[in-house]
Amino acid sequence: MELSSFRVGLHVAALLAAVLQMTDAQAAEPGSPGRAPLYHEALRPQFHFTARYWNDYRLHPPNHHEGWMNDINGLVYHEGEYHFFAQRWWSAWLHAVSTDLIHWEELPPAFGKGGKFGGTQSGGGVVDHRNRSGLGDGKTPPIIAFWSSTDNLNQCISYSRDKGRTWTKYEKNPVLVHPFRDPKVFWHEPTQRWITILYGPSDDTAAPPRYGFNGESNDAHDLQEWKPGEWNSSVVRLFPDGRVAVADQANRSVGQINIERQNLGAGSFQVGAKADGSEFLNGEIASVMVYDRPLSDEETSTLVGSLKDGHNSAFPKEGLVLHLEASRATAGAEGKVAHWQDLSAKAHDVKQSDPEMRPMLVLPKDSADRAAVQFSGAQTLRGSAVLAEGDDSFTIAALWRRRQLGGSEVICEQNSTTKTAGRRGALLAAGEGVRQNCYFLFSSTNLLEWTKLPGSIPNSFECPDMFELPIQGAGGDSKWVIIDGNGDYIIGAFDGTKFTPETEKRKGDYGRNFYATMTFENMPASDPRRIQIAWMRGWDDYPKNMPFNQQASFPCELTLHKLPTGLTLCRTPIREIATLHDGAGFVSRDQVLKPGSNPLAEIIGEFFDIRVVLDVSRSTCDELTLHARGSEVRYDLRRGILHSHGSEAPLAPQAGEIEIRVLVDRLSIETFGNQGTVSITNVALQNQASPHLGLTASRGDAVLKSVEVHPLRSIWKQPREVRR
Repeated sequence: MELSSFRVGLHVAALLAAVLQMTDAQAAEPGSPGRAPLYHEALRPQFHFTARYWNDYRLHPPNHHEGWMNDINGLVYHEGEYHFFAQRWWSAWLHAVSTDLIHWEELPPAFGKGGKFGGTQSGGGVVDHRNRSGLGDGKTPPIIAFWSSTDNLNQCISYSRDKGRTWTKYEKNPVLVHPFRDPKVFWHEPTQRWITILYGPSDDTAAPPRYGFNGESNDAHDLQEWKPGEWNSSVVRLFPDGRVAVADQANRSVGQINIERQNLGAGSFQVGAKADGSEFLNGEIASVMVYDRPLSDEETSTLVGSLKDGHNSAFPKEGLVLHLEASRATAGAEGKVAHWQDLSAKAHDVKQSDPEMRPMLVLPKDSADRAAVQFSGAQTLRGSAVLAEGDDSFTIAALWRRRQLGGSEVICEQNSTTKTAGRRGALLAAGEGVRQNCYFLFSSTNLLEWTKLPGSIPNSFECPDMFELPIQGAGGDSKWVIIDGNGDYIIGAFDGTKFTPETEKRKGDYGRNFYATMTFENMPASDPRRIQIAWMRGWDDYPKNMPFNQQASFPCELTLHKLPTGLTLCRTPIREIATLHDGAGFVSRDQVLKPGSNPLAEIIGEFFDIRVVLDVSRSTCDELTLHARGSEVRYDLRRGILHSHGSEAPLAPQAGEIEIRVLVDRLSIETFGNQGTVSITNVALQNQASPHLGLTASRGDAVLKSVEVHPLRSIWKQPREVRR
């Protein structure tokens, strides 16, 4: 393409973008007739996956809502289709399919919250070709998705027999009981077994678990100790000055919260769970009592004894707004509790309409025992708020016990309908102590029964991925790679039973917005690439006037290379990006760039694939800077540092050269140095006032071996009618 026609084309693209922006501005109110077409909103990324809305159109949707996405899950290839899954914050697994890893069609969510195990947290997916699980129909191999329930204990599966179009939660879930979450499953050919890698707490002895007051990021929840299987007669008091006093039959402690932040919400009162369903109790509750005032020390002592001994007539009466006694819970079929009556005369009964979510009533076996309501999985009871909106002084008391260590579990709480700091008042028991976060390995021959393998992998956190990769140019040698939630990785050996690290943990990406990665399983023999996608996590980085929130990184191929700095995992955009190149683009070779010059000055557009090769050995400049829609990508020749949109990574020349690859979309800058030796992934809102590209040298000449700028086409087609 000649430069003049290239510029004209980009001017047209910029004009179309401006029109789209104007039409979307008209759609600021949901239901507006001027709403921009789905996927063609003014700030919607055009070659990065973002979630769609279906029936619930809202701007800047929060987690749990249509249009939101987070952790990447269950990437798998099956019969010509790449299946992409991602979290809608444990409310659902989003699902999209592609035949080329570029163009995606989002399907209705695969499966979501509901049933006795609550929400569906992160995990992986496999194709059971030989139907070892017995979940197939004998014709089509089932796709099996592994996920963690929101109790952070039960590992469960869902399966599909129709290429992922419909899903069934396995009726005999869980298939594995072990804290915490994020099971990633793969087939290990030498041992003919399936392997799961799971994030959880170390087996080392930890500090005693503790409990106390939880106010949603305004907490004093580590004041008193508790032991699994033992009853606690607990009274938690919040005072107008922010003091939190916790007393039980063993001791009493005092903590402090920021009372100015505490503004209790009045959405509901929940027993046995957090209101948003992210934490559940595995244990028993015999009594719950709430007062709209902090009790005195004398009253507290009386109440502790009353709860412990069951002398109901002895407790204080003034200010009592909720009183639940297990002996007054109504048990229906199979002893499940649908209705627990409030004895305070305030009519704050708690109920459960879903039979699968109902806890069990456990009656006393002898005179020394107590009736209790037993909670397990996602079982919970819920009623109206018992305290006034904004209350900042009250008492919550309960007789309760938990069954096992690990994770946080809520005894009871009052909360708002939205997750906001200070809006919560809960009695919460935390169990992690100071245990180290680890990965554990399990094996199975049928995907349904799992055996824990010895040992653990320390210094690990969330969302593991594990796979084998050949070392490029090493004659068939390969190593195993484990990637954690932050994208950092370690390299080592795996014999089917034990992983042996051979490197220290290294950075997988240097950007601010790279998290919860996953790679595709079951790639065809004709294409054995290891392809990775990450969640571009950015809590406050996304526009508030768009009907989507968060995005996925562009798919990258992972390869292992022996470099002077050691064995290195490299990330490069998949080759299929070339199918999005719009024309021949701008290409310049063997150019000396002098200060004050800009060969890209007249290039205007929104979406680009840019590649620059700098001959460092012959350049005299201090820095080479690419200006991209208001963001900067700079290479500091003196220090050997690559900068991209405020982040930086060390990058040494290879054979006297530096290669810089940059992908520019409406809400992102992804930068790769020296064929992916380093990568920097950042959310970056384009500056509409800076539509031009630029390439400049500072304080000397830059010798450029090549400069390529390819405008990119959108991956989105005109959407079908919005439907479920």
